Amino acid sequence: MNKKNKKSHKKSVSSSKNNQPKIVPRITPKSSFTATLKLISDWHIGCGAGRTGDVDSLVQRDRDGIPYIPAKTLTGIWRDACELVALGLDNGEENGAWQKWVDYLFGEQPSLAEAAIETPPRPAALSVRAAYLPESLHKLLKHKPELKNALTFVKAGISIDPKSGCAINDYLRFEEMVRGGTELKAKCELNLPQDEKQKKAAYALLIAGTKLVERLGGKRRRGAGKCHLVVEEEIKYWIDWIEAHPEPPSIPDCLETEGLRNTEEFPVIQDKTWLRLKLKITAKSPLIVAKQTVGNVVETLNYIPGTHLLRLVRRKLSHLGVDIDRAIAHGDIVVTNATIEVDEQPGRPVPLSLFYEKLSGGLDKGGKVYNRLVELEPQEQLKGYREGYIGAFTNGSSLPKYAKVNLTIETHNTVEDKFQCPTSEVGGVYSYEAIEQETQLQAELRLSKALADALSRKSKKWFECLNGDARLGQSKKDDYGAVFLSATLSPQLIERNLEIKDPELIVWLLSDVLLRDERLRPTTSIDHLAQELQKLLNVTLTKKDEGEKLSLIARTHRIDSWQVRWGLPRPSLVGFAAGTCVIFQVKGILDSSKLAQIQASGIGERRAEGYGQICFNDPILIEETSKLEVNTSDKNCQCKSSSGELISEKDSAFSYARVIEQAAWREAINQAVLRIAASPDSRKQALGIEPKKPKMSQLGALRSVIGRLQTFTDNIHVIPWLTSLEQTPNRKDKWSTNSLNNIRRLVSHQDDVWSLLNINFAEISLTRTGEQDLKAELWAEAVRTFVDACIRAHKRDLEHKSDTNQEQGEE
Repeated sequence: MNKKNKKSHKKSVSSSKNNQPKIVPRITPKSSFTATLKLISDWHIGCGAGRTGDVDSLVQRDRDGIPYIPAKTLTGIWRDACELVALGLDNGEENGAWQKWVDYLFGEQPSLAEAAIETPPRPAALSVRAAYLPESLHKLLKHKPELKNALTFVKAGISIDPKSGCAINDYLRFEEMVRGGTELKAKCELNLPQDEKQKKAAYALLIAGTKLVERLGGKRRRGAGKCHLVVEEEIKYWIDWIEAHPEPPSIPDCLETEGLRNTEEFPVIQDKTWLRLKLKITAKSPLIVAKQTVGNVVETLNYIPGTHLLRLVRRKLSHLGVDIDRAIAHGDIVVTNATIEVDEQPGRPVPLSLFYEKLSGGLDKGGKVYNRLVELEPQEQLKGYREGYIGAFTNGSSLPKYAKVNLTIETHNTVEDKFQCPTSEVGGVYSYEAIEQETQLQAELRLSKALADALSRKSKKWFECLNGDARLGQSKKDDYGAVFLSATLSPQLIERNLEIKDPELIVWLLSDVLLRDERLRPTTSIDHLAQELQKLLNVTLTKKDEGEKLSLIARTHRIDSWQVRWGLPRPSLVGFAAGTCVIFQVKGILDSSKLAQIQASGIGERRAEGYGQICFNDPILIEETSKLEVNTSDKNCQCKSSSGELISEKDSAFSYARVIEQAAWREAINQAVLRIAASPDSRKQALGIEPKKPKMSQLGALRSVIGRLQTFTDNIHVIPWLTSLEQTPNRKDKWSTNSLNNIRRLVSHQDDVWSLLNINFAEISLTRTGEQDLKAELWAEAVRTFVDACIRAHKRDLEHKSDTNQEQGEE
């Protein structure tokens, strides 16, 4: 083969190699992933409130006071983008095949339906959490208020008259804006179908929608809120998949598949031996347990009912292969309400028999507390408890610990697609009350020994399957309801004996009790409560006669139940409220094992869901509590957590941290400069400016030459000017002795201005090299600002003295 043929052969081989298709790595849909939101411009997500006389619209902040993007905002923008993609793929046809996948991902919208709905609305398969700043940056900002304030700035705005095109009078407004240039991350979960093709269709549509998320928040049509949403870097793979499958598969049926397999039965025993398992619940986000709706405000309970927890426990334990449904039906399992943690125990509702002095306060303020079951009413005016929880009564010298659940309230809105703003037609503005984030709650899982043995045969540490993240309550797919559930210890045996020798039985309801009368109607009669206990204890109970001491303190409670799937109310539940206290006279012998059995399993209806929890003759109810004092030594220590390490250049949040640093430094410089310039003595000490020396013409010349400073090397323009001034006698005499030396030192030594300003750099530093870099970068700005402020303050003082002298002369 000659050289020419060899060259042509090599060329053909190389060209064939270039024409070979690239091998694209196989990418599988993810059920859990992180969405990154890159904010390019400044942004505003309003909280619906302002500061009177200052800012008309404030941005949304988390519990640490740091701006974030609510999950509802991100979900709404993402859904709009996916709807636009689906509409294009369906060639503009309504209710097309791809648009049904949008409903699968984000849930159906029954409020927009024009006709009657025959099937339950489809819940959302996608759960999006709120988007927060990087954790390293968040930790630092949490404990540095100056830097936290530098995250935002106030922007002025006006309203334009559409007819004249001019600003409308009295429509000047100020809005808070968050500085752009950062990345926020949101955790997402996606319930994928079982079929492989359906999985890819759902995930591909979701990823394609990220390309059309371009802006979010307020004023997004006027330059604010420009952003990019990124989930997968290899987005081209999913775009190609959609192109290859223009006709998507049908969406899966909306059915709950719990997957019970090879369920094992266990014996049903009437006289049960009970075990208890502590469940610790940490609220990772605000938690809504709907209580009632008042106007446009959804109020929350201050505890998690066992109804919510039972469904979660059932789902997690069913996978072990034990028939949990049968256990629930036969009363072999009880999940109590999750109440706030008090002294590492589940809090118990304050007994209604406890009263406190209205003026001096009670358990929370250290005032006297009276037990009206055993104490007479004093002369002071008393007030009963209506909320709060107490711990165990461990000794006879101090009152038990007391705790209240902190609640927050957040305002949201419903955006109408046509106008892209909230309107009354689609609901407008509404507010959610919620249990505060990071609240620690505890519940108990009680189960019969037969059920525990059946679970142990499947797995020795079966209780560990309860650990993990979960979602509870209302609006749990976005901003609310994220919790972490953990079983702290292995199940413990509950004592089967409860000795009560007193002829009186003191009943304290630890949760709401649901009873029915002879006609099967809900009842709140004490007689029916006595009948229920008589039937279980095989004794005769009569209500104690009323005297100066109370024998009955009861309240009723109504719970408006809710059908989650349909989003419609269920019949209300009416019963005795938790905290109710009753004293019964006992005729007969109380069986200690039966008392313990009732305390473990409860009374009345729906006991598996935590209703009917009861306590007998608790020490706190038979004690004269007015003689006890509040134990102040047991108050929780609120130690300040670590603020974290400064951010290095390798951190992805470094560039945005430097932006915040610069803003904080500029604000600190301005405040320090104004503080010094306000005092004539400080101006004299710093620049040698006296009331008559130098003249304003000389100070004007100084301000002009100082204004040429842009960097430290620009002092070559100032030093020759000072030298020339010192060599000119008629100009030098107009300055004080130390004035020129002070100015020369100010522009010659880089650290001199920072010594004069006396700024706490540790409080306004985010990055490791921040102090060093910003001292060099902002040196010229600090000097210019300092000199200019001192000259302006000096001029104002001279003008004020001139006006005062003129007024005195006229008089």
